[in-house]
Amino acid sequence: MIRNLAAVAAVALFSVARPVLASDLLVAPTRIVLDGNSGGEVMVSNTGDKTTTYRISLVLRRMDASGQINPLDEALATPSDAVALDIINYAPRKITLAPQQPQTVRIGVRAPPSLAPGEYRAHLLFRAVPDTATVDAPVPAAPKPGQPQGMSIALTPIYGIAIPVIVRIGKIEGSATLANAHLTPVADGGRVTVTLQRSGNRSVYGTLDVLAAGSDKPLATVKGLAAYTEVAGRDVSVTIARDKLPVGALTVRFTETDPAGAGAVVEAKVTRGA
Repeated sequence: MIRNLAAVAAVALFSVARPVLASDLLVAPTRIVLDGNSGGEVMVSNTGDKTTTYRISLVLRRMDASGQINPLDEALATPSDAVALDIINYAPRKITLAPQQPQTVRIGVRAPPSLAPGEYRAHLLFRAVPDTATVDAPVPAAPKPGQPQGMSIALTPIYGIAIPVIVRIGKIEGSATLANAHLTPVADGGRVTVTLQRSGNRSVYGTLDVLAAGSDKPLATVKGLAAYTEVAGRDVSVTIARDKLPVGALTVRFTETDPAGAGAVVEAKVTRGA
């Protein structure tokens, strides 16, 4: 018997503040930081050529030591994780947009006075709803006698973007440092790897630059780099093309662009491996 199946594609996750496009879905900004019971908004735009419905939900994500952001089962959530789902509100939860049409999604916080100081985070997930005409496509006719039987799979991609919504309650402190910066030769040049370390009760967020000695022009830059409160540090790797790799010393610089970081800058010298 031949079956017609609809499969769901993976959801793309982002933590940068600039607009992000996934297929025909544009979201801006892609990082929201709220203090206390303040509010914010996100602009969602359909950049495609057909009317599309998007479902919006609040989900939990966790960062690991490599910087990957992975789904977190609510059953495994810590009390801090669970609180984020309770205090963050948003509307609407489902929108239908004509081609090139934008709409605002409003975000609010309702934090009880007894909530402990700290940073609470969930991710707002924007996901396109598949066309029912595609998902409910008719089952193909049965094969004729003598023809091989098998399975037919129709893939229906569901594109989405998940953005962090960070709520800061009470006194928040944090700082960043860089450690273990080293250069490893690779086939097309060199790979600089460094650990972005975090301390305090807030995440750190900023721009990482790799610089040659005596130069303020970066050889490589990573913008929108975050280390969330569930990790004490995360590894970051940047590849520099062979023709741009200098012979002299290298420095890695991290500049906080989160207002809470007040533009703090930390640096580390890069050691060269064999």
